[in-house]
Amino acid sequence: MSRPGARAAPAFAVMVTLTLAAAGFNGLMVALMALRLEALLPGPFAQMGHFTDPRHRTHDLTFALLFLPCVLGLVAQYRRPARNVAGMLMTLIPPAALVVVLLVTLAAGNTRVLQPPWLIVGAGALFATALHPAGNDFFSSFRWSRRNWALTALVAVAAAGLVPLAVSNIGLQTAVPDDHAAAGHYGFMAAFAVTTVGVGLLACLRPDGWRLPAWTAGLLPALLGAASILYPQATSSLTTPWAFAAIAWGTLFITVTQLGREPAASPTPETSTPG
Repeated sequence: MSRPGARAAPAFAVMVTLTLAAAGFNGLMVALMALRLEALLPGPFAQMGHFTDPRHRTHDLTFALLFLPCVLGLVAQYRRPARNVAGMLMTLIPPAALVVVLLVTLAAGNTRVLQPPWLIVGAGALFATALHPAGNDFFSSFRWSRRNWALTALVAVAAAGLVPLAVSNIGLQTAVPDDHAAAGHYGFMAAFAVTTVGVGLLACLRPDGWRLPAWTAGLLPALLGAASILYPQATSSLTTPWAFAAIAWGTLFITVTQLGREPAASPTPETSTPG
């Protein structure tokens, strides 16, 4: 198998860094909003109020969690990117989920899921993937023989609850004329559900670097469950039994991940950190 072109690595490193910078800028803007430092917010950001209204707390946290797979997957590329293709592919799952939800809600005339922060980060992740140092070997570790049946069963259990959650929130996004729908919040909840299933399925296949998606798939529902317990009155918070069930599922998924053996090594060539 041929190694990726040497000139691809610097461009890849630059794109990864720029995408992380965009995500960091989004985080900084939200932090300034939460601290109510409107004077430091530029342009239209001064008109936003994320993390300032308790009614939107679960929605705000859910939207923030959609960036978690992207950020973790990108950071993982700074060390042995050719052995972390799972992390790179994970960065594309939240934007893909948001695009799917956007297309479905757009058909009903609702465009509120369309938001610049995730579009910019998603586009950066897509370009970084195209420049990945693994090149033609990117998918060499995606083999059916590497799948983990225990993790697959757990994802199936989660999907039984998350798919209806996504469908119901898409319905709310297109049919309920409230301030949550106006901000795209129900759409973000739907995308979160799809993302959790998608990242979990990626972990089940166990490509190179699979443990990072597996941990992320466990953390996402666990963090939503914790947020629901902390903010039970916030719109879209899970009921207490479902919140604890989400935490338990996430903990079990991570436990099974840690107990699982590594699959047979793939023939993907080692590539040093770009740049």
